[in-house]
Amino acid sequence: MNVLEVTNILKAKGLVKDVNGTRRFIRKGELVASKECNHDGYQLTQQALDAFLWVKQSSDAEMVQHILNNVIKLPKAENPFKVASFFAGIGGFDLGCERAGMEVVFQCEVNSFCQKVLKKHWPSIPLHSDITTLEANNIPDANIWCGGFPCQDVSLANQGKRKGLKGQRSGLFYTYAELVRARKPDWIIIENVPGLLNSHDGADFGILLKTLDELGYGVSWRVFDTKYFGTPQRRRRVYIVASYGNLRSSRVLFDSRANTVTDKSGRGERTNFTSETRDGLSKTDIFAIQHASIGRKHTAGPQAKGYRNDGESYTLDSRGSADAVCAPNAPYRVRETSGLSRELDSNRLRAIGNAVSVPIIEWIANQIIRVENERG
Repeated sequence: MNVLEVTNILKAKGLVKDVNGTRRFIRKGELVASKECNHDGYQLTQQALDAFLWVKQSSDAEMVQHILNNVIKLPKAENPFKVASFFAGIGGFDLGCERAGMEVVFQCEVNSFCQKVLKKHWPSIPLHSDITTLEANNIPDANIWCGGFPCQDVSLANQGKRKGLKGQRSGLFYTYAELVRARKPDWIIIENVPGLLNSHDGADFGILLKTLDELGYGVSWRVFDTKYFGTPQRRRRVYIVASYGNLRSSRVLFDSRANTVTDKSGRGERTNFTSETRDGLSKTDIFAIQHASIGRKHTAGPQAKGYRNDGESYTLDSRGSADAVCAPNAPYRVRETSGLSRELDSNRLRAIGNAVSVPIIEWIANQIIRVENERG
């Protein structure tokens, strides 16, 4: 293109008034042009014109970002909080830690359905299928290890059949502890049912504490209910945080500042940790129904049989005994009312029943980041 053609384009965009304005941009080097000899006029390429227009029409911030993305290749800042997730399930620990700004670098999960969920959401993360065949030196470097070893052998839901840590499933804690012994991560987060605290009259929990203590960890634990973290479900679980070398874990679960999460009704400051709220969970138009086929009485609290319409659901479990969350005028639209998918088959129900509360893990992860940053 010659100068006159370019001038017409620039005039239409309000950048010049006449051909002299175009020549001034050329002389200043802002508009790249060339000519074979002094007797010829300037010639400009479409690429040069496009580049000139982009610069003139872009903000300073856009130009800086363009340079960073396309010209200067800065090394990506390394995340100081790397997470290895064991007994990962469908990724509740992983999602909570990521929401707090941590980076998941490893997952271990034996259930084939859960593996599909993990691969869908974390396709590039190494996934090992069985903790009993996992070697410690195959775990990527991670300063935070998290997971909830199987709870079936310590859960009160088994009603007299609890084998505790001697059971085949909950006994996987020992396998996990051996991996910890070999790698000694800075932090360990464990979640389990409250029944862990009194399994075998507290002996199993004592073994857990003693094991972690012998490995060099300061251990703190606390029971949280997910209803106080913005989730309309009664779900009490014990959360164990262990810090290597000292008891800074206590500053994670027991903050000396004002409590921003209520651990008992009427105490502390309520904070909604969820990004959105769902309409309809009121005392008058939503009912949670639970048949409790395994013999619970109506007085069994969050796992009782019966119905409730106080804005919360019963504890979701892997047995599916929390039957329905529905509105009385929509008995055939249970899934729509609760926000649960119609595709909630047995695999999905079991996975949700075993899942950890993401808002609680996000809170714990943020607390760990705070404690570590305060150390400098």
